[in-house]
Amino acid sequence: MIILLENNHFGFGWFAAVGFSLLYAWLIHWRIALVSFAISACILTNAHVRDAHQKSGEAWLANQKPQRIEARLLEDAKGENHRWRATALVRRANLSDVKVQWLGADEPPPAGTELISHGVFKPLEPSRNPGTPDRMAMMRAEGVIGSFRASEMREQRWIGPISKYKADFKTTFRESIVAGIDPNSTAAKVIRAVVIGEKSPDSLGLIRAFFESGTLHVFSVSGLHVTMVGGILWGFLSLLRCPRRWAIPIIIFAMFGYVWLTGNGPAALRAAWMSAVFLGAFIFRRRPDLLNSLGAVLLFAMLWNPGIIRFPGVQLSYGVVAAIGIGTALARRCFDWIAEKEELLPHSELTWLQSKWLSFREYIANSLAVSLAASIGSTPLAMFHFGIITPVSVIATVFLVFQVFILLSVSLASALIYPVWRGGAEFLNRSNAIVANSCVWSAETFATIPGAWASTKKPRQDTLIIYDLDYGAEATCFTSTQGNSVMMDAGGKFGLEGTVGNSLNQLGMRPDSIIFTHADASHIAPPELMREMFPIRQVVLGMPHAHKSVAKNWEKIETNIHLIKPHRGTIIELGKGVNAEVLLSPHDRVIGTIADDQCLVFMLHWQDWKILWLGDAGRLSEQALLESGMNLKADLIVAGLHQSDFSLTKPFIDTVGPQAIIIPRLAGSKMDASRLEQIERLRNASIKIIDRQQSGGLTITVEEGRLVIRGFLDKSNIALNREE
Repeated sequence: MIILLENNHFGFGWFAAVGFSLLYAWLIHWRIALVSFAISACILTNAHVRDAHQKSGEAWLANQKPQRIEARLLEDAKGENHRWRATALVRRANLSDVKVQWLGADEPPPAGTELISHGVFKPLEPSRNPGTPDRMAMMRAEGVIGSFRASEMREQRWIGPISKYKADFKTTFRESIVAGIDPNSTAAKVIRAVVIGEKSPDSLGLIRAFFESGTLHVFSVSGLHVTMVGGILWGFLSLLRCPRRWAIPIIIFAMFGYVWLTGNGPAALRAAWMSAVFLGAFIFRRRPDLLNSLGAVLLFAMLWNPGIIRFPGVQLSYGVVAAIGIGTALARRCFDWIAEKEELLPHSELTWLQSKWLSFREYIANSLAVSLAASIGSTPLAMFHFGIITPVSVIATVFLVFQVFILLSVSLASALIYPVWRGGAEFLNRSNAIVANSCVWSAETFATIPGAWASTKKPRQDTLIIYDLDYGAEATCFTSTQGNSVMMDAGGKFGLEGTVGNSLNQLGMRPDSIIFTHADASHIAPPELMREMFPIRQVVLGMPHAHKSVAKNWEKIETNIHLIKPHRGTIIELGKGVNAEVLLSPHDRVIGTIADDQCLVFMLHWQDWKILWLGDAGRLSEQALLESGMNLKADLIVAGLHQSDFSLTKPFIDTVGPQAIIIPRLAGSKMDASRLEQIERLRNASIKIIDRQQSGGLTITVEEGRLVIRGFLDKSNIALNREE
C-alpha cells in the first residue's frame, strides 16, 4: 500500500486494502482483518483528502495575479546573500489556508513571523537536471502548492513575544556550541551539522566523506542523535539519583525539545515519538518492545500524513530501525567471539581490570551487531535512492558513533554553561573542535579504504552530461567507463554547491580533471572548494590571467596538481578514444577585451563524432576560427551566450555544417528578440535546435553508432545519424 500511496494510485490502494484484509481474515482472525481494513481506510481517505486539497490549491494558484497577501512562517527561513526561503501558511479570504514556499529578501526571519507583502505566485518547479532530488515531489508531499516571491521593498514583518523568545533561544544555542572557535572552520561546520543539523552550502566535501564511509546519518541530525540526547540525560539523572518515574518524563520532554531545536526533521520526530512509546512502557509497568514501538509510531505517522512515507530519509529511518529490531540477535552471532568468556573462570572471580575489559568487548560486539543489522537493512534503500553500497559502514559507524556521542555531550554541556560562564563554554568548544576534526579524519580514512564503497549508478557507457543552470552559469561532466571523469566548467561556486556537486555525488561521478573555458565567476570555482569535493589531479586553464579572477588562485595551487595552459592544437585526453582538440585559446592571442571573447574553444572527438564546444564565444571568435583554416566540420555545436554580441553567424554555421545545436536559456535582455529570430532561421535551415529552457539538463551518449541526446525535463530523445 505504501508503494501505491507513493504513486497516488488510490484506486489500487483500496483494492489492496480489501485484499489484505480478506487474507488476514482467512489466515488470522476476522477481527484483525476488520481493524486492518479500518486503518487502511483512514490512511487512504486522508491521502485522498490531502491530494484533493493540494490540487484545489494549485488550481487556485494558477489563476492568481500579483497581489498583497498575509502569511505566517511555519519554519525558520534559510538562505544566504540576503535571499531566503521558508514554508509559509497563506491566509485566504473565505477559503482554507494553503502552504507556499515564501521567497524573501533581507535577513532570514524565524518561524512564527507574520508577513504582509505584495508579490507574485508561481507553480512549483520540477528538477531540471539528472541526479538532483525531486524537490517538487517532496514539497507536494508536505502540502506546498507553489511559491510566492515577495517584493523586497513592500514587505512587512513582525513576530510575537513567544515566537521571538523561541527564535532568540535557538540563536543563543547555535552561538553557544561554536563560541570560541572560527565559525567558518571545518570544526564549526561539523559541530553545527551534528548538533543542530545545519549544513552550509560549502560543506559538500565533508558530506562526501561521510557519504562514502556510510556514516552520513551521524553527520546530520537523525534518530541516532535524539537517542543519544536521551542517553546523555539518563546518565546525568542517574548520577543525581533521580527516580525512574521522574526521570522518564524529563527525558521524553528533553528529546522533543531537542527535536524542535533542530527543526523537527521527520527522522528525529520518529525517534522522539518512538522513544516516548518505548519509555512510556516503563511508566505503565509494561515490557517495552522495539518493533511494537516502531509500528505504533509508523501507524500514527501514516494516519497523520500518508505522504511522509515518500521521503527517502523517512524510509531509511524506519527501515533501519526495523532491521535493527529484527536482525541484531542474528548479527550478534557473528561477533560472539569478541566477547567470549573464559570457560574455567567464573565472572565473580574476575579482577576489576578483567571485568572492565570484558564489558568493553561486549560493548564492541553489541555495537558491531547493531551496525551490521542496520547496514544490511539500509543497503537496499541506499542502493535505490543514492546508488551506493558502503560495506565499511559496519566498522566506521562504531567508531563515528562513539566520537559523535562525545561531541554531542560536550556541545550540550557548553550550551548549558554558556549563559553563566562564557569562558568555560569557549574552552569546551575548543576541545570539542578536536573531536569534530577527528570525526572528519575518521570518515575520510574509512572512505579511502579499498572496497569501502561502490557506486551502483555509474554509467555503463561513456556519458556526457550538460547541466542547465541559471543564466550565465555553465557546467558539464564527461564520464568514461574506465572510471575517470572530466568536468568542463563548474557552474561557479553557487552552481557547484547547489546543483552540480549533489548531482555528481548522486550519479557516482568523481571528476579528477577539469577544463575551465572561461574566467567568468559563473564558470569557474575556487580551488579549495573543488579539491574538497573531488580528487582533482589535473586542471586545464583555458583563460588568461586576470588580477581579480578566481583563475589566479588556481595558478598558486600545489605542484601535485598538473596545471595546463593550452594552446591551439593541444590535445586533452578525456578517456580512451575521447579527446578535446583546442581550436582557439586565449593563451595564443586576445580576440577582444571582453571576457566572453577570451574563452577556450575546442572540438570534442568521440567515436568519430565531432562536438564543437563554443562556450560563450561570439562573432569575433567565430571570425578568428574561420580565418585559421582549421577543419571546423562538426556534428553538434554546444553554444553559450555572448554578453553583448551575436554568435552562430551564418558563414560560421555554413562552414561547420552541424546537424544540431544546443543553446542555453536566454538572458532575459534586449538581445533576446534578435536571438529568437536567429534561432528560428536556424530551424528553417533544417538544423535541430535543442533549447535547454525546455529540455533542462542533457545526457549525451553514443549508442549503436548514433549520437543520442536526452532532455531531463521534457524527456525528449534526439538521435543523430552519421551523414554519408
